[in-house]
Amino acid sequence: MIAHVIDDFFDAEFLAKLESKLLDIPVYSTNVANATSFPAGHVGTHRLFGVDIFARESVNRVDVLHKDASTFFDAFDLIEEHLFTGVPIFLKRIDINLQYYGQNGSGHKDGSDDSDVTVMIMNNTRWKSEWGGQFQILGDDRETIVEEHEYIPGRVLIFPGKLWHRGLAPLTPYGYRYTTVFRIVVEEDD
Repeated sequence: MIAHVIDDFFDAEFLAKLESKLLDIPVYSTNVANATSFPAGHVGTHRLFGVDIFARESVNRVDVLHKDASTFFDAFDLIEEHLFTGVPIFLKRIDINLQYYGQNGSGHKDGSDDSDVTVMIMNNTRWKSEWGGQFQILGDDRETIVEEHEYIPGRVLIFPGKLWHRGLAPLTPYGYRYTTVFRIVVEEDD
């Protein structure tokens, strides 16, 4: 298995707090994954509903800091403390993604080299397997499914950011699939 899967990492109270915060934050259809500079950063590997919570290019330059970021930093603190014990990591981004009925994600990458790691939380507190919403790691052709994981409330997935991946849409018209994505760099020990 490529992705490291952790179930029941967050307790129900924390997961509900995180979901409640998500439901209060507006998402935008102009959210673009892996944006490039043409035109004005609105072209990338795919579009989805979402919002940037935190983004930085370096230690001293923070480009985005959402006013409601603290709950997401609380989640990251737990992830860093319990899942990356003793491993130096650098948090580059926190993003919220939202998918609705019929909005399958397209294959995309979150990074370009071996040090880029994605940590994803499946945020919904309630979800039925028949609602779909699976996460897939894809081959280089962006069509071959290398690995698939069911959407399970609170599930945490850790996987190499340089791999093609996507989220599938809910199969129910009024189900909304939320994820929080932390893009990190695993730093080498000196």
